[in-house]
Amino acid sequence: MGTDQSLRIIILTGEKRAGKTTWLQKHKSGSAGFLSPFILEKRNFLLIPNQISIPMEELGGNLKVGKYSFSNQSFERVDRHVRDQFHAPELIFDEIGPLEFKGEGFAELLRYTLQNYSGKLVIVLRSGIVEEAIETFQLDRFPITVIDFEQLMNSEETELN
Repeated sequence: MGTDQSLRIIILTGEKRAGKTTWLQKHKSGSAGFLSPFILEKRNFLLIPNQISIPMEELGGNLKVGKYSFSNQSFERVDRHVRDQFHAPELIFDEIGPLEFKGEGFAELLRYTLQNYSGKLVIVLRSGIVEEAIETFQLDRFPITVIDFEQLMNSEETELN
């Protein structure tokens, strides 16, 4: 497949709860997009760069994955925030997973971003779903670098290139 040079994708992959979000908070707070930190054992969205926290989980929420239910309104707020940040040189999506593979969550936002954003797009994926994400969203249309989080930690790098 051909590549579109206006967008460059960095995939940061690692095991669940390995510290990917914490590392991004420490090293990428000046970027734009969203992080997904645990705050008081609940997953939240953290809008960056303005550091606004929004609860992700919601009892009885209409977006469901396994035992978790999520607030559709929170996803919509993050969607608006990300679209407003397309001027930033680097956008972060922390993270893409089962909801998006079902066409829910940030699936439409990711597709829109792939078509309309030019810059560096950092996508966080859990280990084992990288190929599924590349196939589902046709990410191989763009230059991609896959970075294993464990190797990143061992290298003591502070930049995703």
